[in-house]
Amino acid sequence: MLNPKAKNSEEDSSISPNGKNQKLQKIALSVVSIALVAWKRGLIISSLRAFRNADLKSLLITKLDAISDLGTTGLVIYSVFFALWEILVGITTPVETAAGMAFGVKRGIIASAIGKIGGAIIAYFIGHLLLQDFVKDKLEGNEMMELVQDSIRENPVGVALIWRFSFLPEFVKNFGLSVLPIKPIHFMTAVFLHGFPFTCLWTFLGAETGALARGVVAEPSRALKILVSGVYVFGFFISPTLVGMWVKSLKDKQKEKKRA
Repeated sequence: MLNPKAKNSEEDSSISPNGKNQKLQKIALSVVSIALVAWKRGLIISSLRAFRNADLKSLLITKLDAISDLGTTGLVIYSVFFALWEILVGITTPVETAAGMAFGVKRGIIASAIGKIGGAIIAYFIGHLLLQDFVKDKLEGNEMMELVQDSIRENPVGVALIWRFSFLPEFVKNFGLSVLPIKPIHFMTAVFLHGFPFTCLWTFLGAETGALARGVVAEPSRALKILVSGVYVFGFFISPTLVGMWVKSLKDKQKEKKRA
């Protein structure tokens, strides 16, 4: 029978000196790194806070003021950029908030509405004219897609609104609806009913944020706090409930169809 101690000693002796040295070097490097971070912790934190609170804020305000100083040209540039953003990316909240910071409530709403709604309509026609036949061929015979199409034929504006209230990015909503049997007027109605109120909200939020950053006001208004609270309630409870109920109705129809 082998002696366990002898076996362990043999395993220890099998470790090469180079391996031991590399392990010691790694440990030493880790200790030194931790010591440096602990030593300069205050400097690192203060630098990050200074960048976040001063440099970043001043840089953002400077850039937004420069766009605002361009007047109508700045509004046109922003609207074109927002339309492209709506088509290709689709996360619109920070863009609309920036418009409020740069142009104020009235001009910001006009510029954002033109860019957002215009971009959504362009995306719809691109998908409707170029992608609809391709998607139709790929999803032919898909039972769930047929139920979605039937649902949107029965209530085009309602289903389009539910689709747009989902957590999908804007470009997915736009191109997704473009390949479904929905008429342009129904799509535009849903885009306006869904998009314009949020454009007003986020632009107003941006305008107040800009006023706070510039030191014009000391704290957010009561109206803004109420609106933001309402958005949270709608975004986390009402909107998911509407989408979930619609999806459940489609699944129920699918089950009934299989039973029949």
